[in-house]
Amino acid sequence: MTSMSKHTILVVEDEWMVAEDIRSSLSEHGYDTHVATSGNEAIALAERCSPTLVLMDVHLKGAMLGTEAAQKIRDKLGTPVVYLTAHADQATLENAQATEPLAFLIKPIKMNALLEQVNKAVSSLVDA
Repeated sequence: MTSMSKHTILVVEDEWMVAEDIRSSLSEHGYDTHVATSGNEAIALAERCSPTLVLMDVHLKGAMLGTEAAQKIRDKLGTPVVYLTAHADQATLENAQATEPLAFLIKPIKMNALLEQVNKAVSSLVDA
């Protein structure tokens, strides 16, 4: 796998073990990876690290949903989002779809599928 060290990925996930697994795997593949557990933390961190891509859980710690945080990050920075969710009901998907995500990954996340999606998203952004 090619190194993508120029790209920063923001992982927004409220389950620490899941977030750490994702962070570790992405770091091993050369990505600069940051983790947030709430919407407000994600927005502040995105403003500081200007990520290439955000991996966003739909349900987060605190009152803000991932879809709201994703929209705010997109509005401020134009950063694309891939949603990570165990909540694939129609209402959640429609709400998330309104933020124009690049993709949805349904939990439990398979690391090879996640890496494939991240590589594909980063490549499409570089080519755009």
